[in-house]
Amino acid sequence: MRLLAECIKDMNKNGIRQWSDFYPTIDVITEDIRSKSMYCVKHESQCIGIITLSEKQNAQYEQVRWLTNFGRVLIVYRLAVHPKWQRQGIARRLMDFAEQFAVENQYNSIRLDAYSGNPRAVRFYERRGYEEAGQVYFPKRNMPFHCFEKSLEQ
Repeated sequence: MRLLAECIKDMNKNGIRQWSDFYPTIDVITEDIRSKSMYCVKHESQCIGIITLSEKQNAQYEQVRWLTNFGRVLIVYRLAVHPKWQRQGIARRLMDFAEQFAVENQYNSIRLDAYSGNPRAVRFYERRGYEEAGQVYFPKRNMPFHCFEKSLEQ
């Protein structure tokens, strides 16, 4: 939660109103840990980056015209890197891990969303070959989230 608090403070400082006190909550993070779907990059004993990988899709995703409509889909949630460690390849390493995990576990595609008010995140996923499939809105957010997908079919 300290990692997320630092990320929220940094995003707010930069005018990005993606996360706040109402999301992600301690309950959400506890469930990620309990379900063993959260992965962490550590430096010494400190968690400096996290990512959650799941098959559970947000209800809002039902309205998106996804690029693939078959097979297993892996969803990426809550990618976060401590501000002190940003721009050092940690997010890239976490996404490399997610993509390798998806291939090794025979998923057909990876889906995720990125807040339109966070252009750096949007560009990050576009540069990795993710294609926009639509947009969704989440409660208490003014701007839409871009829904991205990357097919893993050979």
